[in-house]
Amino acid sequence: MVWKPQLETKTKTERARMDNEKPIVCVLDASTYVGFWILKGLLGRGFTVHAAIQKNGETEIQKRIREMEKVEERLEVFVVDVLDYHSILLALKGCSAMFCCLDSSDGYDEKMVDLEVRGAINVVEACAQTETVEKIVFTSSLTAAIWRENISSEKDVDEKSWSDQEFCRKLKLWYALAKTLSEQAAWALSMDRMLKMVSINSGLVLGPSVAQQNPRTTMSYLNGN
Repeated sequence: MVWKPQLETKTKTERARMDNEKPIVCVLDASTYVGFWILKGLLGRGFTVHAAIQKNGETEIQKRIREMEKVEERLEVFVVDVLDYHSILLALKGCSAMFCCLDSSDGYDEKMVDLEVRGAINVVEACAQTETVEKIVFTSSLTAAIWRENISSEKDVDEKSWSDQEFCRKLKLWYALAKTLSEQAAWALSMDRMLKMVSINSGLVLGPSVAQQNPRTTMSYLNGN
C-alpha cells in the first residue's frame, strides 16, 4: 500500500489570508444597502471578507457582488438561509468578526418582524458555535430607540432607550418593531453566550446608489412605517 498524505483544502479567502495580516470577517446580509458599503469599506481597508447573501433571488446588488468576487481575491460569497444557523456557520469559517446587517428589500409587515428576530438569533447563535469569532457588530436603527408615547419629551437617546413595542404595534410601525425586537434578542443571546457585541443605531442612511431599485425601506422610514 502506498501512503499518500492528505492535503488540507483551503477556501479562496483562507489562501488570501495567508498573504494578508488582517483577519477574515463576515458581512451578513452583504446584499443590503448598508451591508454592501460595509463590504466595500472592509475590502478597501485590506480585510478578507466572507460576503453572506440570502436566498431571495438574485438582486442587482447580489449581481454586483458576484462580479466583484471574480476579480477580488479577498472576497468569497456564501449563500445562506438566516433561519438555518448551520448555513451561517459555513460562511463564518475562519472569521474573527461578524457584521450583521439584516434588512428586507420588500418592506416590513408583522410576519417580517418575526423572521428578522429569528434571523438575528440564528446569527448570534452561529457566532457562539465558532471558535474564532471575537466580536459581533450589529447594525440596528435609531427607530429601535425613539418610538413611544410623548416622544417629544425625550431629550437624550442612549443605550437605555428602547422603542415601546405596543406603541409600534398600535401604529403598525413594523420596521421599528423589527429593529427593536431583533436588537434586544441579539443583546440577550450575546450576553448569555458571553460574546462581545456592539450595536450601531443609525438614523436615515443616504449615499451613492448601488443599483436601480425601489428603496422601500427608506420610504418606510420617511413615512414612519
